Amino acid sequence: MITFRQHLELSKSSKTEKDLSKSISKLPPEDRVSVAREISKVYPINMSWNKDYSVHKKFKTYTDTMELVLGQFIMIEQIITGKTKFENESENDLALAQLLLRPKEQKLFDNEDGELEELNKHKILNLPVFEVYSVLKKFLDNREFILFKQFAGVFYETPDEDMPDEEQEDVTNQSLFSQQWYWYSMVRMLAQEDIRRYSDIYMLKMSTVMPEMSYLAQKNKIEAANQRQQAAMRKL
Repeated sequence: MITFRQHLELSKSSKTEKDLSKSISKLPPEDRVSVAREISKVYPINMSWNKDYSVHKKFKTYTDTMELVLGQFIMIEQIITGKTKFENESENDLALAQLLLRPKEQKLFDNEDGELEELNKHKILNLPVFEVYSVLKKFLDNREFILFKQFAGVFYETPDEDMPDEEQEDVTNQSLFSQQWYWYSMVRMLAQEDIRRYSDIYMLKMSTVMPEMSYLAQKNKIEAANQRQQAAMRKL
């Protein structure tokens, strides 16, 4: 068995097969033989789902986007979209795993206890690497469906084919500011600009946030189309 910890160490310096051999040689003697033997069995990593994996007994696993709280979702999106930077992909995957594999006893997401987070990270690193990736893959597949099919255009804009090219360019220019403050402005809007409510908004379930944001997105799109139509009528 190759643990996520071993996978992380190997991936830091193993860009080629030669690098991989060198990385294995640096492992403790007791790990060297077992890791070399297991590599051919583990890679490429089998990410298929299995409800009987030990990860489900040891952690509360999040694989449904709608079950996340907003603050948890935002942190995940910042990692996936590259807003939060890491040394390599495996470090990136560990950060995702820490948000999706939570302490079994934790009923509501809370990552403010540094000591508990370190313990949780330690437990994740000791999991079989394929078990960690089975959870990540299931979540990412679900995210793809929720964000780009079921709620397409709610969080990530799709080009409006009916919008004139010059207006598309204006939207692109405006989006620089929007991208920088996107999540903050969304929380601000949901809190009705009451900063005292921000903490509560971050803890809202995505099953509540998604329909509301979908409603607002469609409402704004209709209002924008009506405004363009009225502007065109005034030019006649």
